[in-house]
Amino acid sequence: MDTVVIGLGFTGLPVAVAAAKAGLRVLGVDADAHRVRHVTACTPGCGLTTTDESALAEVIRSGRLSLRHNEIVAADSYVVCVPTPPDRHGALDTAMLADAVDRVGAVLRRGALVIVQSTCEPGTVERILAPRLESASELRAGLDFHLAHSPVRTDPGNSTPTPRIVAGLTPECTERAASLLRRLSSECVTMSTLRAAELTKVFENTFRLVNISLANELATLCRAQGVDVHEVLDAAGTKPFGFLRHRPGPGAGGDCIPVSAGFFVANARRHGLHSPVVDASIAVNDSMPAHTLHRVRTKLTELGVPMRRVHVLGVTYKPGVANVRQSPALRVINELSREAVVSYHDPFVPDLVLDNGSKLTSQPVDASADVVLIMTRHASVSLRTSTLVIDCTAGDAVLAA
Repeated sequence: MDTVVIGLGFTGLPVAVAAAKAGLRVLGVDADAHRVRHVTACTPGCGLTTTDESALAEVIRSGRLSLRHNEIVAADSYVVCVPTPPDRHGALDTAMLADAVDRVGAVLRRGALVIVQSTCEPGTVERILAPRLESASELRAGLDFHLAHSPVRTDPGNSTPTPRIVAGLTPECTERAASLLRRLSSECVTMSTLRAAELTKVFENTFRLVNISLANELATLCRAQGVDVHEVLDAAGTKPFGFLRHRPGPGAGGDCIPVSAGFFVANARRHGLHSPVVDASIAVNDSMPAHTLHRVRTKLTELGVPMRRVHVLGVTYKPGVANVRQSPALRVINELSREAVVSYHDPFVPDLVLDNGSKLTSQPVDASADVVLIMTRHASVSLRTSTLVIDCTAGDAVLAA
């Protein structure tokens, strides 16, 4: 194989398809046998909204992309795209990364390239992953094999190409990795050190969390004074410099924005530093699902409407994607299920398992529901109902119908 891609999720599968389209012989590997079967069969939805499924089918038919469950083989290059969840302290849980690089190290050949694409807390690649690769392979990083970090910067649901950034353990590692990535991406920006590349990704997403939290605080202040928050944001947006609009809502979710902010804080503490701005932003974001639910209860009390049966519209963390990780809608549903009968509809999520173990299946709006809560606005979903509707995506629970 020319390239082995480890992890076939939202970020790994697009890399595997891009490499195969570039003419490389690619092996895609995933620890989930069920996931491998779905991708191999090109089941509708297997692209997870980040991969063109017709392009996936083509490279599989051509033989340029093959897929296996947990079987890593010798290759010229490896791209590690496994999830990097936070641990209970908000720092990086390295278990899946460590397992992936251990298995890569077991088959690593002299002269090969390893690119870590997974989001990492600064210092992870050099401090943790390089020694593990060296131990498993009995080769020296930067001398016997090339090691680099190119953090994923995809925006699920947005097809606009995003430049890749990359840094290697040595200048030679950087150039070897950039040479491969330039075949997969329209633009590749090289950086000086691994830590600089790691920190860039962490900061990009922390920046968004800070500004989303600020927008949510603005929404609260506007509500207290009877001001339309969107009018304020629209007016602020006319300033030609120094302003970047972020929308208020029920909270930021996904694999990157809230997780990266936790990595930022954990990394600061590891260096004996404080990060009060980021700490406060995380606290605001964490409080938003509960705040949203409080506003819903207040609105229903004002209208004299009971909350016995609630239908939630949209459960993914953002519109147009199939990802529910860190979704504020799930936290709202879990809390609501303690006091009401909850149903939901989301075209990207056929089933949900709640914290209490109960399973919900996506279904059309239930006419018997007391209220419909819009948590995620998918463009493909139209709502026609005589039931009371409260839109929770506008920074406050506002009457929509």
